[in-house]
Amino acid sequence: MEYNRLLKRQIIKYLAADIENDERFLAFLDAVSDSYDAFERDKRLSEHAFEVSEKDYLDIYSRLKNEINIRNQSIQKLKETIRNMEPGAENQILQDGDNLLDVVNYLNLQVNKRKEAELAMRVAKEEAEKANQAKSEFLSVMSHEIRTPLNAVLGLGQLLLRQNPRPDQVNNMQVLKASAENLLALINDILEFSKINAKKLEIDHVPFNIRKTIEDIFQAISIRGTEWNNTMSLDIDNGIPHYIYGDPHRLTQVLNNLLSNAVKFTRDGQVELKLTLEAINSSSCSILFSIADSGIGIEQDKLEYIFSPFAQASSSITRKFGGTGLGLAITAELLELMDCKINIETELGKGSRFYFTMETAYLDDGKDQQVTSTIKEQDLQQAQVLLVEDTPFNIMFTKQLLEGWNTAVDVAENGLIAVEMMQQKKYDLVLMDLHMPVMDGYTASMKIRAFNDHTPIITLTATVSEDVKNRLQQVGMQDYVTKPFDIDVLFLKMERVLKK
Repeated sequence: MEYNRLLKRQIIKYLAADIENDERFLAFLDAVSDSYDAFERDKRLSEHAFEVSEKDYLDIYSRLKNEINIRNQSIQKLKETIRNMEPGAENQILQDGDNLLDVVNYLNLQVNKRKEAELAMRVAKEEAEKANQAKSEFLSVMSHEIRTPLNAVLGLGQLLLRQNPRPDQVNNMQVLKASAENLLALINDILEFSKINAKKLEIDHVPFNIRKTIEDIFQAISIRGTEWNNTMSLDIDNGIPHYIYGDPHRLTQVLNNLLSNAVKFTRDGQVELKLTLEAINSSSCSILFSIADSGIGIEQDKLEYIFSPFAQASSSITRKFGGTGLGLAITAELLELMDCKINIETELGKGSRFYFTMETAYLDDGKDQQVTSTIKEQDLQQAQVLLVEDTPFNIMFTKQLLEGWNTAVDVAENGLIAVEMMQQKKYDLVLMDLHMPVMDGYTASMKIRAFNDHTPIITLTATVSEDVKNRLQQVGMQDYVTKPFDIDVLFLKMERVLKK
């Protein structure tokens, strides 16, 4: 048998040769040799295991060290972020070495604060929206209540001027009409500014007599202008068509604002309104509107402020001349909605010139003459008209107006009576107020459309909110006229639907 090398060395050194004859002793040596072999084998395995364990330990230690470095860097980054976002953050949180738990707790606290702030903002937003809705409803009611009597004032003024008054009465009626229109302009400024802010203002597109509109505006402003010893001049290019398409009410607001400012800031000077035809083709034209004065002028460094709401060039202007500072802000917004841009030339102490160019469609000569003739004749050829109105003085004024246009007029004082009368008699046209007792105009129109889908309905409304148009279409109305209305506009719309 081949013994373990260590045991073999000992046998050679210490045992006699004849020991090989002793079988029992040889068995013992075999067992010792096996033990040596097992010991060496176990030793090699242990050494290998130690080497492997040490390597794994070094790898684990290295990874752990890297993770600790990354953790520390992350904590520092978090602290830097906190410091940048909130300079007033707690110093203890930002200075402690690796106290990640404190940083996490601090962040949780800030997250909770942000959630509370967001909740408070959401509640505040909802309350603001409710307040804004209440304001809009109040303005709508106020508009209706003011415009309803103002419709009679303006309407009767227009009607009286058309009934051949005595020469000594004409001036008084014109002053009455001008004063009512100025009051309307003031009301419009407040309501229009509110609608502009709410993004609820739209521009109409109807034919109107541009010359008559301009002359009426200028005549009304001239009364105030002459009070300050100003020379008032109007120059309308002869080439400008009589009838153009656009929004006469918005244009009136714009020119009223600009002319009112020119008059207000001019004493013993000149104020001029000039319309120039810049270009014209077969379907559209370009008109330059210019309002010039020789008043106080504006400093150049104040020009950027004058179109801001509630702003004037200086506080001394407010004290001396008055005004809310809304006029130019509304003017700029309205012109932008009409695809126009307001421009200004001014010199301090020498005056100002505001001007803008409007591109618009127009009625050609043949149609122009036809419309002018129709308006002049004002004959609706015995049309049967149902007037649905609850205000006595509006009934009186509108009834006189319609009968002057050769119509037969019946009156219903609320929507319920109107529905019953429509079931009993055939009418060519219905003029429907919206806000009435017993039954409003919306409900009455829906009930009429349930059994009559052909008789046109035009609403005469003092409510000017922009959602009115959509509601009118939904209940089956064909058109609307806003109180106080222009007589010619009402006539044109009635004539158009009657012809259809």
